[in-house]
Amino acid sequence: MSDFKMLLVLCGLISSVILSNKVVIAADEQCEEYRFSTPFYPGGSCETIYNMNPESHARPGYYWITDGPTQVYCGMNYTGSSCEDIFANNPETRDKEGYYRINGNQWTLCNITSGDIPTCAGVGGGWRRIVNINISAGDACPNGWREETNSGVSFCRLDSDTGSTCSSAYFSTNGTSYQRVCGRAKGFQKGETLAFHGDSFTGASSQTSIDGYYADGLLLTYGSPRQHIWTYAAGSFDNRTDGDFRTYNCPCAADGGTAPPSFVGTDYYCESGFIDSAVYTDYLFADPLWDGSGCFTSRCCENRVQPWFSQVLNETTTSDIEARLCSLGEAFRRFVMIVELELYVQ
Repeated sequence: MSDFKMLLVLCGLISSVILSNKVVIAADEQCEEYRFSTPFYPGGSCETIYNMNPESHARPGYYWITDGPTQVYCGMNYTGSSCEDIFANNPETRDKEGYYRINGNQWTLCNITSGDIPTCAGVGGGWRRIVNINISAGDACPNGWREETNSGVSFCRLDSDTGSTCSSAYFSTNGTSYQRVCGRAKGFQKGETLAFHGDSFTGASSQTSIDGYYADGLLLTYGSPRQHIWTYAAGSFDNRTDGDFRTYNCPCAADGGTAPPSFVGTDYYCESGFIDSAVYTDYLFADPLWDGSGCFTSRCCENRVQPWFSQVLNETTTSDIEARLCSLGEAFRRFVMIVELELYVQ
């Protein structure tokens, strides 16, 4: 069978076997393009295709990814120190979101525009995604966090059940130079999480240090010594005003809670899964954290851009990003669960 006929058969199989009916026509059109431009190289990723087919190195284009199944753009012969570097030096790539080789080796998804990252709009293209975790879609928790399932919902949590503690996960930038970070997180809470509890719980001043467990929630930092990026905190209740719970509410709750440390400033989101009173030993709640809706108050847990945050750092860095899940006191009674996390750098 000739190469041309073989390609026709392969495209037909793709259309009839691994694609849904509603996109068969689009698949056939794409196969029509492949007959004349990009040969059909099956593989589980751009990197796999590149490594297994040396003749593909000079053929950037749209390839079928067999694990999808889907088609993605593989920037085969493009490389640079960052996504932004590749786009700046190769104008023909600027309308092609896809996978490119950073520093000649590391394959990275590069977004040409920031339209799909609402809070990053207006700061240009060249974003590099360093993590995209969706536990409900079957993704695994990163090293340093424990995966659990409760009531049919899977999530990442602290790796410990005892005492005041944090569990760190590190996300590599693979040497990319960046000064901007953009991302989103989605979580739930177990128990009476304490937001920015300060030193009011045990009197330990280390609780207000960037190296300590200054908040119940997800703490994003970079570098050594640590520098703050963003904090996702979880308070006890959205608006409960009686007793000590006021201290452990979010700062924007009805009666106010403990203010965040000075190094956090206003670079945080804080929310509770509880409105007033509830059986707070339950694991999962109807109201997810930091999704920008369902808050009793709006100043620190509901706005037009949540769940996204956007941060410009005080310096340019190549440091990996550290994500700490922290809990004060008995972690088996209170902790934050992460179900989605997505981070970009530029």
